[in-house]
Amino acid sequence: MRSKGWLRLHGKGWRLHGWRYPFLFLAARRWLDAGWYLGRYPDVASAGMAPLAHFLLHSLAEGRDPSPWLSLGGQAWRRALARPGARPWSPVRTLMHFALRGRRDPSNLAWVEGRGLQAPDRGQPCLVVCAHSVTPQLFGAERSLLDVLRGLEALGVAAVVTVPNACHPGYLDELRRHSRAVVVLPYGWWREGAPASPATQQAFAEVLRRSQARAVYLNTLTLEAPVLAARELGLPVIIHVREIPTHDPALCAALGAGPESVLARAAALADLLVANSAFTARALLGRGREVCLVPNTLDLEAWRAVAPPPGEGEGEQGRPLRIGLLGSLVPRKGIEGLARVADRLAERGVVAHCVLYGAATPELEALLAQREQEGAPGCLGHAGYVEDPRQALAELDVVVNFSHFEESFGRTLLEAMAAGRPVVAYARGALPELVDDGESGFLVPFGDCAAAAERLARLAGDPALRLQMGRTARRRAERYGESAFVAALGRVLETIGDVSYCR
Repeated sequence: MRSKGWLRLHGKGWRLHGWRYPFLFLAARRWLDAGWYLGRYPDVASAGMAPLAHFLLHSLAEGRDPSPWLSLGGQAWRRALARPGARPWSPVRTLMHFALRGRRDPSNLAWVEGRGLQAPDRGQPCLVVCAHSVTPQLFGAERSLLDVLRGLEALGVAAVVTVPNACHPGYLDELRRHSRAVVVLPYGWWREGAPASPATQQAFAEVLRRSQARAVYLNTLTLEAPVLAARELGLPVIIHVREIPTHDPALCAALGAGPESVLARAAALADLLVANSAFTARALLGRGREVCLVPNTLDLEAWRAVAPPPGEGEGEQGRPLRIGLLGSLVPRKGIEGLARVADRLAERGVVAHCVLYGAATPELEALLAQREQEGAPGCLGHAGYVEDPRQALAELDVVVNFSHFEESFGRTLLEAMAAGRPVVAYARGALPELVDDGESGFLVPFGDCAAAAERLARLAGDPALRLQMGRTARRRAERYGESAFVAALGRVLETIGDVSYCR
């Protein structure tokens, strides 16, 4: 059976890669770290294929990596920056280029110099800041990482950023604008019962040594390898917790652990825990670690520049109220709740357009198809994904959040408030910290679509109330400006002690 399988592998490999196949086979055989590969991609083990065969036949074309020391996408991105206009390297071409290099040569790391204010080495303290994900679409996790980098810049602290892949070059370029370097280093999340990868830990240790880092700053509680590398070198670890596992079953499933185990693991790994809201902080207290509060922030001037809704203030009668929900368009983010609200508004005779902004998902397509088939009365549309949420807010009168889980912060609502839009949301999680009920928006009980529709109907019939609430919302958002964020981040660095900084 094994010989027949390898014959099939050789035959398909030759058809895919032609004369290069023997060299490609040798390159893959040299670079592939089978143990790391099986741990990084659990589906390989479930497929029952030999790691080398799976990599050559499937993963290479998909852009998966063979080792923590070689990011195929990262090296292709690095070359594209060095040779603007040159033809992009494919994963096959990248692997062939590195065929003669050793597996664990630090020069193979996809290290790209940054252009931040602290990029020139003038003796500033340096942190290694670790992202937990990079996706083709930007969400709150990616934007919050940029906030941290800007805050460190303002404090005179240099940052070397690690990311697990290079699937969004535009975002990586933005990270470079606020850092000393960006390193694409293949890594994944920790998982309950799964041993940590020594190879990934060694790669992180190399990044820490090369950076001359004073500490490690994790922008998530899902990572372990950088913590182990920091422990090896005697460096403190800061974990900025932005997740509430108690109310996030998808996160717990990804980590293979219960909510209590996830929080206990974060406390065990960190020297200092940072919470993005008072709600998050309460979940972290009593675990033997100091907890600092550093709420999310945003560029207030950029959001103030969002134009008022078209026709607002012109006394239009009967103009449809434009209601938006922005984010991941999956059930747990409340897309079905908005659909029910749209129907209730229609039943009340309120003219309203409810719009979903985000990448299409199977769940969204099924929901829209079902509504069309049943002839649902409410107006619910999909406007697609927008890279810059300000494009969406310029078209909206009100922004809603109907998440099924308790949000740890509520960034989309804060952005809407900074743009002068009233908001309607469930009174749960961290959202009551942002929204003053009846002043900057409305809070309703969880799952109460009738109450949400009633509040939206009130806003639809009273343009003056919308304007007044929008102005109040904008003033409320000012509490989350850059100066407050930088001051809170500075207190975190003071608590660690080993990271001095200058204002």
